[in-house]
Amino acid sequence: MKTKQVIKYLFKKQLPLIGVVYLTLIALIIILPFLLSVISGTLSSFSIVDQLRGGSVSAVFGFYIFVISTLSYENFKFLIQNGVSRSTFFEAQLSVNGLLILIGNTFNLLYGYLFLSPITDNAPFNLFTRVYDTYFSNPLVNGVLNFVMSALMLAVGSLLGMVIGSFLTLFSKVAQRLILIIAPITGGVVLLFIFKAMIDYRFRMSWVVNFAKLVLGYQSSGAYNPFALIISLIIFGAILIVVTRFLFARKQLKRD
Repeated sequence: MKTKQVIKYLFKKQLPLIGVVYLTLIALIIILPFLLSVISGTLSSFSIVDQLRGGSVSAVFGFYIFVISTLSYENFKFLIQNGVSRSTFFEAQLSVNGLLILIGNTFNLLYGYLFLSPITDNAPFNLFTRVYDTYFSNPLVNGVLNFVMSALMLAVGSLLGMVIGSFLTLFSKVAQRLILIIAPITGGVVLLFIFKAMIDYRFRMSWVVNFAKLVLGYQSSGAYNPFALIISLIIFGAILIVVTRFLFARKQLKRD
């Protein structure tokens, strides 16, 4: 099978899941709270605007793209058994993830700017609007940079999922379960340390905090520079592509 055929197959298989994700999100942030308000007798305090303000469409889509990138083994197995090379599958999966990110990111920003912002008095709806929106005063420039940054964050999340999924296939199922248990705990401890370091005055000058400030584009003036994070995401994404390609070349088929 040619790369275009594999792209078409994977795209048709994964595209409908985007609709399922957004419908599930609507159910979780509107329908479920509404039903709970009816049951508890607090319907008078229920507000659709408040529910929409609290539901992050971008975060949910990011989780979706991360999950489908991690759980790509079944597609890999089926296509490899049907004569598709590892390099072809790798290129096709990257292309499909890119298309899904383009679709999802476009929808998320249109939803944020054209629908959510007007009904929530321009409340921030993603990382860029919360942290970087004041760096430039031009709305058009902010919109373009928001699109680029959001797309890069989704791409890095997708690549990270591909790395994790490919890495796990190198181990037995028992080892995979152990890794899935130990890795989140380790990651949580590391994030907790970083969080404490950022709020504890004794660690505010440590290399961890300084590195985080560099990546995030922190400036003493108070305005964060979006280009710092954009460049960091590009570098990290390039590294992940190399790692993913290396792991894909060694990805193994497991016997059922």
